[in-house]
Amino acid sequence: MNFVASRIFGIPRQRGFWLRCFLSAAILLAISTLSCSAQLDIPKPERLTHVEGIVVDPAGHPAADLSVKLLRDDKSVAETRTDTAGEFEFEHVPSGQYTFRIDRSHFAPAARDIVVTDEIVTHLERKKLYVILGPGACQDECSAVLTSKRDFDRTIRKNNRH
Repeated sequence: MNFVASRIFGIPRQRGFWLRCFLSAAILLAISTLSCSAQLDIPKPERLTHVEGIVVDPAGHPAADLSVKLLRDDKSVAETRTDTAGEFEFEHVPSGQYTFRIDRSHFAPAARDIVVTDEIVTHLERKKLYVILGPGACQDECSAVLTSKRDFDRTIRKNNRH
């Protein structure tokens, strides 16, 4: 039994079989690679023992006097404001899952799911939230809520190059 492509291109029957096997494997590999890389990268809730951090504008300047909230089931559980250095801290937050949120000001809003735990950690092991607000015309995706000082500094440098 000859396949049409084998007759058109003059490929002998045995070589046509191995060529079809190779092409089928290549197509399956390409499809599986594309399906794996097409998955959404949804950040997991960040685990914190203390809710504290700093909020800056896109240029890296402190964002003072902004409302910072912790929400549970879309209801405000705790609220504080940033100081003149853009820093904030929540005192005595009970363990549980929250949504950390900075509402829209003249900058874009910022939000991130967090989990507050009651683990005992040293001051050096504490994670901070580093918030870089986006331009005011943007939605949540323009702002960044990070826990890595290195990523924070890298993003600020990148923003200042543009």
